[in-house]
Amino acid sequence: MSSPQPVEHTIVDSTKSDIVASWAVHALTGTGVIVGFIGLDSVIAGHDRAAIIWLIVALLLDGIDGPIARKFDVRSHVPMFNGNSLDLIIDFFTCAIVPVAFLDKFTIIPDNTDGPVGWAILFVSGLWMARVDHETHEGWFNGFPGEWNMIIPSLYLMHLNHWFNLGVCVVFIGFTLSRVQFPHPVSVRDRRPVSIAFMVAWVGSMLWLAIAQHNVQAVRIILCVAPIWTLYQVANRVRVRLRATEAYNDGGWPDMHRAAARAARAR
Repeated sequence: MSSPQPVEHTIVDSTKSDIVASWAVHALTGTGVIVGFIGLDSVIAGHDRAAIIWLIVALLLDGIDGPIARKFDVRSHVPMFNGNSLDLIIDFFTCAIVPVAFLDKFTIIPDNTDGPVGWAILFVSGLWMARVDHETHEGWFNGFPGEWNMIIPSLYLMHLNHWFNLGVCVVFIGFTLSRVQFPHPVSVRDRRPVSIAFMVAWVGSMLWLAIAQHNVQAVRIILCVAPIWTLYQVANRVRVRLRATEAYNDGGWPDMHRAAARAARAR
């Protein structure tokens, strides 16, 4: 393994409280791997509902640590510690390894397909984590960002046809290293309240079905409908980018970003 290159740090005046707060944020991020391990232990023990609940807890931790880190300017106060690297390590564990273990333990896809599918998920997710172009400045992920902690539990809770579930997994495996862009529900400003509402509905319905000792059909319907908004955003983003490319080819604009902006306004 190669040694990391030295990084030049900007010297800032940090108070003791700034440093303590910054380390506290890193500790908050680090608890994600503990939560993920508890989820993995639940999978091994065959406790499907508990595993899903712990995956949701890990998801919530992953969702709040970033904004808190930016608020406290953690990078400036503890410059020798890379929170982004820590986040990626924990994400690979909680978003890929634990969900793949869940896929292997519980019946979601046809027999004898869980092994190859799980290997493929881990392979492409590891490569995606190594991309240098994870996210655009507008908050769009390049490729499916390996959120298997959402996909696999959702398929399990919806009780869909196993071959359909296999098809969904194969499609998202293919999207992982593609140029198709997926939205971050908070970072993408376009219709952000709608995105957040659908994400809350998605996570909330997963949590309800995991906690409740009986399945409520209305909640399962919400779980089925909630991801549709994200799929709509992905499809619309593809359409906008295609229109921008066509406009660029027709007009010869030197700036592709300006072409994309014009195409977006023409929606």
